[in-house]
Amino acid sequence: MGVSTTDWIALLICIAMVLSMEMLNSALEKLSDLVQEDYHPVIKTVKDMAASAVLFISLIAAIIGCMIFLPKIIQLMR
Repeated sequence: MGVSTTDWIALLICIAMVLSMEMLNSALEKLSDLVQEDYHPVIKTVKDMAASAVLFISLIAAIIGCMIFLPKIIQLMR
């Protein structure tokens, strides 16, 4: 009932993707603030899109985590 090597690889890839996307989002926000300190609608759109990318990849990672762990949790409860 353990986690297979393939599952571990998928989990590690998901973790790396989420962390990488978070770092890119932070870098983009810092760069945007450097370029335009005041509010600008284009900068807002860029920041929103970067945050949406983080949310999207996080949801995909959560789905993959559920696909791996939910069957094991259900089996433990029986």
